[in-house]
Amino acid sequence: MEQHYMVYGVRGAVVALPGANGFATCSDVVKSCLLAQLVANKKMQMKAAVDWYDAYLQVVDDFWMRSLKTQLHFSLGPQDGGCPLEWAAGKMANVKDRSGQAFSAFLPHIAHFNSTVVAMGELPENTSPVLQEVRLLAILALTPTSIISLYIGFQTRQVLNANPWSQVFRVEEVVGPVCIRQARANLSELLYAQAREAVDLKLRDKLSDNLAKLGEIADGVCKPFTVEGRS
Repeated sequence: MEQHYMVYGVRGAVVALPGANGFATCSDVVKSCLLAQLVANKKMQMKAAVDWYDAYLQVVDDFWMRSLKTQLHFSLGPQDGGCPLEWAAGKMANVKDRSGQAFSAFLPHIAHFNSTVVAMGELPENTSPVLQEVRLLAILALTPTSIISLYIGFQTRQVLNANPWSQVFRVEEVVGPVCIRQARANLSELLYAQAREAVDLKLRDKLSDNLAKLGEIADGVCKPFTVEGRS
């Protein structure tokens, strides 16, 4: 039986939440993701962090207990052109169980969100081919307290399309290695309960500006929302 997901842009992340009322039931997922991104962005601006994703995880790990984490760095060879979604499909591990298969089935749908991903936050907006960081983050909430996430980071001189997840990158335009990091985690209600009020206060004026409803996935079919359908 196919699961129904509502898909949101949470600043620079694509986040799929189960059920027709995804945000109402999974607000902890969204708020944790947004807070961690804002903190990581701030640290990078202040030169207080070397790696954006590590800074992101420092916040996430305050509330979420990771049961799996993998990290892979690889360089694109002459035959390795393609898009980040293809790189992920070829490199992902531990997808034999049901939750891993659900995440693998979710990822290709990201390619359909072409018109709104660019508005989600920290993706570079350069229109000239200068070296820039690309950070792509996708999260699937299996339940309100259980998530699988995928991060892809690399540098490119190629001008970015509206949806870099599905953009084909030329090997010669990708500088240095590509980093792919996976994680599974469960929310610690004990830890998050102590911080929920503070998190809500920090995000009070930021949530609406960093949240966009991208579409829904039902019966294996992705239905992107138009700009008018964004929340």
